[in-house]
Amino acid sequence: MNPLYTPYPEDLSAAIRTQGHWNDDTLASWLDRAAKQVPDKPFIEMVDRPSVTYAQLRDRSIKLANALVERGCRKGDVVAIQLYNCPDFLTAYFGVAWFGGIAAPLHMPLRDAEIEPLLRYSRAKAVICAPSSAGYEGAEMFERLRAKLPELDEAIVADTPDPPPLGVSMAALIDAQPDKPNMPPPQAEDPVLLCFTSGTSSAPKGVMRDYQTLTANARIYTEVMGLGAEHRAMIVSPLTHVYGLEGVNGALFRGGTLLPIERYDPIGFAENLERFAPSIVYCAPAHVAASLKEQAFAGRDLGAVQDIIVAGALCPPHVARAMDELLPNGRVGSLFGMTECLIATQTPADGSAEVRHGSVGRPLPGVELRIVDDEGRELGPGEPGELQLRGVCLMSSYMSNPEADAKAFTPDGWFKTADLAEWIEGGNIAIRGRLNDVINRGGVKINPTDVENALVQHEKIREAALIPVPDDVLGERICAAVTLVAGAEMTLEELLDYLRTKNISKNRWPERLVVLEEMPMTPTKKVVKGKVRSIVDQMIG
Repeated sequence: MNPLYTPYPEDLSAAIRTQGHWNDDTLASWLDRAAKQVPDKPFIEMVDRPSVTYAQLRDRSIKLANALVERGCRKGDVVAIQLYNCPDFLTAYFGVAWFGGIAAPLHMPLRDAEIEPLLRYSRAKAVICAPSSAGYEGAEMFERLRAKLPELDEAIVADTPDPPPLGVSMAALIDAQPDKPNMPPPQAEDPVLLCFTSGTSSAPKGVMRDYQTLTANARIYTEVMGLGAEHRAMIVSPLTHVYGLEGVNGALFRGGTLLPIERYDPIGFAENLERFAPSIVYCAPAHVAASLKEQAFAGRDLGAVQDIIVAGALCPPHVARAMDELLPNGRVGSLFGMTECLIATQTPADGSAEVRHGSVGRPLPGVELRIVDDEGRELGPGEPGELQLRGVCLMSSYMSNPEADAKAFTPDGWFKTADLAEWIEGGNIAIRGRLNDVINRGGVKINPTDVENALVQHEKIREAALIPVPDDVLGERICAAVTLVAGAEMTLEELLDYLRTKNISKNRWPERLVVLEEMPMTPTKKVVKGKVRSIVDQMIG
């Protein structure tokens, strides 16, 4: 077992197993079972790529596992993966799992300065990366990093049939290996996944997952959603994040078919919905919003879509409502999840539009939620406070970061999400924003979320973020940072006239407007307000 991993206490693990939530499942056992039951069924279907069956994925991932072991990887070693949503990403993900390794996905926009501390922190043994292309140096970048990281042995270049100028060809490694595993299978309590938090803070923290939490969460979620072998799951969000990966794990457990979107664009998303006829879609609110603004869904047959699940950031209700109206046989819902807790809630399938579009639903079986005030007292319906949780999907701890653990957990073991939430009808949770996003204007606490939701409904505005700027009198004033559609211009007066029509109280109006060329966002399409504040500070001095 990796020395950086903190196992769950034995008494907690035994209790959860007694409840039936954790078992001996692993990703390798799921893939092996599916490959034997439905060997020729396509598991992966994508644009301009041949489909990949369950048997093909199992055989290729076993061969890759054999190659990694032959090149010195051992159980508990970390192998980083930096790839777009593509078949080779899944080959790498399952290949690392087959030999008992730990996959560490790296988001595609990350470069040397951001990747180096993550690889150093995790002591990664190898990295599997995309081939070099415009704006991405692939193996060249990791060769530079190898000189600084003595534990990093080599870069393996995936997703290309051609030998790379630097690094080792993943295709060549696979072709040279047998399709029978040459290593003992991993155990359920072994760590398998290392993800770094991709929220809005500037300091990512490592979360290492074992099979127990990963498989339990996928199994429970697909039970709640009523998914079966017939379901076709389109994954728009990056597979480098737990949201996308749990979509993969759920489809694997149920024997369904994956429809990954390699690189999102508004028109292509709509085309793929019609072309591949998914029954369920996992995406971020920004994906839906951008396609709606482009009118990309107009005239398309979306009759096969049963569920569009928006997550990764708060979804403005008007975006969910507009998409809902385009689905003749489907509905839009939301879930709440974090790197630290995987998927924790889901809106009920039979919930009203108000519940599905205005909440993140109810806790999954095995998950407990509470909302508390600043003193830790539990709050009732209609009283906003911090959302806290515990249960079968929660991480054991941050990786080698006791300071972060002390801030994140209460003395009685609840995880503090730092999300502002309240209970609403039917035992559902509504997320109202982030606690650290609240603006203190002259002693009045202003939650920016609904103002931001109003702003992005303006025809000229693509994205909006309200942030505080220092003020000698009030402490903080409100600044609106926005990006505009192509060719548009906007003044503060125009913006305020618009907010007046939306019945936004005057004390919540922005007092400054800054137009950005690009909104800083995480790979999961969440605005990084810390970076927005830095940019605005530089612009306004």
